[in-house]
Amino acid sequence: MNSFKVKRFMNFKNLNKFAVICVAAGKSQIPVIIKAKSLGLIVIAIDQNKYAPGFKYVDFKICLSTYNAETIIKELDKLKNQFKLIGVLNRSSGPPVITTAKICKHFKLPGVPVLSAKKLVNKDKMRIALDKKNIPSIKYRIYNVDKCNSINIVKLPAVIKPALSLVGKSGISVVFSKNKIQSSIKYAIKNTINKKILVEEFLKGPDLSFVSFVNNGQLFPICLLEEINIIDKNGNISGKGFKTYESNINNWSQQANNIAKKIISKFNIKRSPLSISLRPDSKNNLKLIEVHLDMGGDSLIEGFYPKALSFDYLKFAVEMATGNAKYKTNFKIKPTAIYYKTFSKRLKKFKTDGKYKVFTASTKRMLEKKILKVNV
Repeated sequence: MNSFKVKRFMNFKNLNKFAVICVAAGKSQIPVIIKAKSLGLIVIAIDQNKYAPGFKYVDFKICLSTYNAETIIKELDKLKNQFKLIGVLNRSSGPPVITTAKICKHFKLPGVPVLSAKKLVNKDKMRIALDKKNIPSIKYRIYNVDKCNSINIVKLPAVIKPALSLVGKSGISVVFSKNKIQSSIKYAIKNTINKKILVEEFLKGPDLSFVSFVNNGQLFPICLLEEINIIDKNGNISGKGFKTYESNINNWSQQANNIAKKIISKFNIKRSPLSISLRPDSKNNLKLIEVHLDMGGDSLIEGFYPKALSFDYLKFAVEMATGNAKYKTNFKIKPTAIYYKTFSKRLKKFKTDGKYKVFTASTKRMLEKKILKVNV
């Protein structure tokens, strides 16, 4: 979208207020926008869709693609003298992470260096950078899409994935037999947006997700989750849900914490959401799979965190983005699981909120019993 439109929705008597920039104004951004407004912040939202549903809640809208950082910055410059810009809110993975980094750099806000954002968003660049910085990662090979006929996978199973995709888990598959290699390559190529794919080693352990924030270059951990994924007959991976992970047997929480701190230090991250995906190797040492520098989707903000955490996660996330959060060191995490509605009919017994179902228990053991009853 080449044209720019900025519209003011409210008349402010006092323009010397704090403002945040929300990267996108779709349905998933509405809770973030509403929370920011409830904290007394002026919200400037960016979305190429002039009918984006989140626009009706904001103070100013900018009708531009969230990929178009340079033009966005030019238009934000027209507003910077009216408000004090104190943070950027981004719930989208991929290119909007880079846009967020560029906005922060231009307005001298703490954030992620642009070069670091580019390296961490593109999985091919991330793998190379992790090796150079001695951060534990998995074995891999990178291929341009026009060189995929040279792929020769000796050891199976293996994972084939896009180096950069727009939707989580899209284009990812596990190859168990040689006759599935070509179809998995085509699936990855179909979903890559940077014309590269990766072939990675397959680790048999659980998929873990370490959720945290960074402020002033310091790590603020929230929780360790276990992803509930399924692999279909073609080896394609899809997310089925998440559950809280509570175990000190393998010291995985501390390992995840240490890896996150290395990422913050090596990539010079000053302020950002930080979620990392990990899997253990045969010796139970965690290996880094992916890095996410956005507030996240998967209905975790809407459904999971309100049940699992003893504090307002979304409020904390917005305050972290503006540098005003107070971290609670001894908060409780309730055993919780979220399942997405497209699966088991036996989930009907649990409370539902449209596209997902969340259930909790007083102990980890009781939660596991509930999960078994779902018969997933």
